[in-house]
Amino acid sequence: MILGAQEPSPILSPTPAMDTVDRLKALNAEQLKQAIAAVREKHVECGTLDDTEMARSTLRGLLDGLYPGLDLTDGKEPSGGDAPFCAETLDGKVGYLRLGSPTPEHLAQLDKALGDFNAKNIGGVVLDLRATPESSDFAWAAQVGERFVPKDKILFALSRSGDKQEKKFTSSAASPFRGVMVVLADSQTAGAAEVIAAVLRANAHAMIVGATTSGRAVEFASIDLGGGHHLRYAVAEASVPGLPPLYPGGLEPDLEVPQDEQERETILAKSLEKGVAGFVFERGRVQMNEAALVAGTDPEIDAAEQSEQLIDRPLQRAVDLVTAIKLFRQRD
Repeated sequence: MILGAQEPSPILSPTPAMDTVDRLKALNAEQLKQAIAAVREKHVECGTLDDTEMARSTLRGLLDGLYPGLDLTDGKEPSGGDAPFCAETLDGKVGYLRLGSPTPEHLAQLDKALGDFNAKNIGGVVLDLRATPESSDFAWAAQVGERFVPKDKILFALSRSGDKQEKKFTSSAASPFRGVMVVLADSQTAGAAEVIAAVLRANAHAMIVGATTSGRAVEFASIDLGGGHHLRYAVAEASVPGLPPLYPGGLEPDLEVPQDEQERETILAKSLEKGVAGFVFERGRVQMNEAALVAGTDPEIDAAEQSEQLIDRPLQRAVDLVTAIKLFRQRD
């Protein structure tokens, strides 16, 4: 010990400071009333804070606090257009399904595709929800879910504001497919599609690849405010037994694979024309050879410049995951 030095005093753990949001939640009705009165009477900009501005500030706070269950819109329903159904066998080993829009026709195509996969002994499937438009068609979500879930299982429940009893959706038929499942989802996966992903995780041991879903697993209502403005607000919330709430935080993936939104849209569109496999399996690498050395060229660079192959990384990882799970199950 150095002569004359003082013993260090024990460091006390400070209480973490409350942020503004936490402090706001801690205020009671009288404190809120007092705070608002002080702002309206004494703030430097109090002259601009009339009733309209105060109401606008209140609504702005609600929009921030209740997102994604509250929004101002132009009244048009979210739409991804008429998204087509797509089914393909990848490398003869993995089935690929893109549900598209929630229609009875696509359900029929799903049944046919599952029948084809079973006939070919395809024991693993990737279900792609990235191109499924946002929808509150929860009956359709239940119909999709029961294709992969045993009969008489509770798939999910819909709790409506003001109702004492929630509405439960149960699988009503034996599932035609019982193999390995991986689901592709991202931040645009919303509504019924988001519920499907959660149902399959909880009941079909499906793994989720991609990004956290939107958190909009709700049913919306809308009121016309006039002037082309509509208030869209959640009136019912979907929940899946055994999983954390989907609203408002969304469903987190088991394997996070980032993807640029523009790149995703390009790949989804082009794969309808050229097939999905071309965006999963990378072309063989061109090797340097003696002739290229003599000519002073580099075939690797030339090939890269000519191809510029787009790869669907989330789908590629999903296919790898299906293959790995099937392999481990066969060994067990």
